[in-house]
Amino acid sequence: MKMKLKSLDDILANEYEDGAFRIAFERKRFYLQIAHLVRDIRSTAGMSQVEVARRAGVSQSMVARLETGDHRRTPTLDTVYKILRALGYTFSIDVSPVKKVA
Repeated sequence: MKMKLKSLDDILANEYEDGAFRIAFERKRFYLQIAHLVRDIRSTAGMSQVEVARRAGVSQSMVARLETGDHRRTPTLDTVYKILRALGYTFSIDVSPVKKVA
């Protein structure tokens, strides 16, 4: 008898019920959103990581780390602020309550 393959959405929905998985998933998504935003802004500005790093007073590897979204070695908020200012941007934080999963 053939086993029916589950879709990725079904697997994620099932895993999402687990609190630890949900927290890890949302954390990774948070860092990836920041990574994509910074990389897109930098690319649109036509700046290299080296140039952004020089303007921000941080290392090029710090800019690269931020752009990869690696949550294990994330820059501080102060560093994110410096990098965004070097790109001509600032940021604000929007806080909202966590939605409970039924």
